[in-house]
Amino acid sequence: MKKEVIAIQYLRGIAAMMVVVHHMLSPTTRIDYLSNSNLGPFGVKLFFVISGFIMWYTTANSNISPVAFWRRRIARIVPLYWIFLAILIGAALRFPNLFHTTVITPENATKSFLFIPHFHVVQTGLIAPILIPGWSLNYEMFFYFVFGFLLLVGSRTVRITVLGLGFLALVLLGFAVQPADAVLSTYTNPDLLKFLYGASLAILYQAGALRSPVLGVALLATGVLSFLLVPASSELARINDLLGISATTIVAGALALEDTVRRAPSLILRTIGDASYSIYLSHLFILRVTELLGEHLSLFGSGRLWDAIYLAGTLTSAVVGGICIHYLLERPLASLGTGRRRILLNEPA
Repeated sequence: MKKEVIAIQYLRGIAAMMVVVHHMLSPTTRIDYLSNSNLGPFGVKLFFVISGFIMWYTTANSNISPVAFWRRRIARIVPLYWIFLAILIGAALRFPNLFHTTVITPENATKSFLFIPHFHVVQTGLIAPILIPGWSLNYEMFFYFVFGFLLLVGSRTVRITVLGLGFLALVLLGFAVQPADAVLSTYTNPDLLKFLYGASLAILYQAGALRSPVLGVALLATGVLSFLLVPASSELARINDLLGISATTIVAGALALEDTVRRAPSLILRTIGDASYSIYLSHLFILRVTELLGEHLSLFGSGRLWDAIYLAGTLTSAVVGGICIHYLLERPLASLGTGRRRILLNEPA
């Protein structure tokens, strides 16, 4: 079994917290003075690059079959997602006044469970399932579907070439056609290239090209600064996102720092990273509960100090809640019917 890359686990946890903070400060909440933040989408882009890295890293020298690969990915992704999706549907049907942006129809429920991209019923133009964070899983499942077939290709050089040319062709098709259909828009989206970038980083990492602390710090600084300093609405930011420069550079920097990180591991960051998928799926439920509690206690509008206390408490609740769900639900689900518990848990969502 491949040695786990601790720096990637840390980065998974950071990406999950970026998504949480983004939704804490979104226009749908009571605290929206940072609602233009691009933290959440960028955190998901990090997940895509990480996913491409791990899928290549864990399979490059193995003889796993496509069916076995798909079975592992389904066991890792689907049960926990279905549980939270079912909870949301049940709660929205029972308490519709508490879920103003959640409308349930037979069509969107079916497509949400089957990972079929579709437009959100309430939020115009948004391609997302009923459980909105699940939009990224539509990309993940498509990547797993394609990557599983590529495992039939013995040559790793041919495998990465076919993956690259295939995804590039889909993206170019999207630019040429500009599809209005949700399925075609998803499967021709430039975000597919992030998986390719991650797989390419795995090749470099396995070749020993990403093993320098100095290089790691330089890459991390470049990635973070290029994300923070470029205005989100600018053309430069669009090019940055299209090419995946910031996200790929940050993941590359984390990989280059792996040997350094491994010498002084952090239990807290490791635990948050392990629980990142649970945090990602559960955080909207926890945010809604804390928001209702904040309204009941009349915390909103009391000043920036109370806002800061509320945000810190909410972020802590989302992270701790996700960790509890990871140990009480995600881990047992991942190990049901398999004898490969550690492999399942070491692979990112």
